[in-house]
Amino acid sequence: MRLGAFLLMGAALAASSLAAQGHQALPWERLAPLDWQVGSGSGRAEAPSDPVPSSGPLQVRLAGDGTLSLLDARGIIRLKTGLPGRPLKAWRDGGVPLAPPFGTWLFPGDSPLSQGLGGLQWVAEDFRPFLRGLLWILEDGEAVLTVVHPATAQVLQLPLPPGRDLSLRFLPDRLEVGAGDVDRGAPRQWSIPWIGLLPRLAALGPQADHSKPGTALIPFPKD
Repeated sequence: MRLGAFLLMGAALAASSLAAQGHQALPWERLAPLDWQVGSGSGRAEAPSDPVPSSGPLQVRLAGDGTLSLLDARGIIRLKTGLPGRPLKAWRDGGVPLAPPFGTWLFPGDSPLSQGLGGLQWVAEDFRPFLRGLLWILEDGEAVLTVVHPATAQVLQLPLPPGRDLSLRFLPDRLEVGAGDVDRGAPRQWSIPWIGLLPRLAALGPQADHSKPGTALIPFPKD
C-alpha cells in the first residue's frame, strides 16, 4: 500500500484552503509528497553498527529557536536561515543521532554528494556511507524533515507521513519513520528506499552557475 496519492490529495486540499484564506504558502507547504510505503519495507538485514561521524572545517550552528547558520573555516557566514519549527531531533551523516538536537557541529568541506549523483553507488548494499556530510533535522511540527548539506550550503525539506512523536531509523537500504501517536486506524510505520529519495537529494548537490562571465571591457554584464 502506498500513501503518495492520499498525501497528494491532502496537500492539494490544504493548499486550496490556505489560498482561500489569503495565506501565501511557505516553501515547505508546497512540497510534493514522497512515495512513502506503509510498513517496514525491505527485509534486508540491518547493519551491525552506526556510521562513523564525519568532521571538517565547516561549522554548523543550530539554535533552539530553529535558526541555522553555516560558517566556513575563516568564520564567514555562508548560510543563515530558519527551520519550519524548533529542532526536536537531529542526526548527522548516515544516521548518527545528535543529542541535544541543537548546538554547534563540524562538517567536511566535501562529501559524496558534493559532485552530484554521478559518484554514488545507487545499488550499494549499505547506502549510508554516501550520506556522509549531511545534517538531518526533525522540527517540532513533525511535518517535514530538513536536510542540510554544509559542503554546498544547500537546504531542502522532505515531507513526512502523518503522525506524532515520530522516530527515524537510517537503515542500509531505506529510511524508516515510526509514529508513537496516530489517528485511529492510521498506520504507525512507513519506509522509503534511499534510491527513492535520490531525486530530492540531488538538490543538495552543487548548483550550476548560469551567470554570464565578464570581460575586461564589460566586467559586469547585464545579460
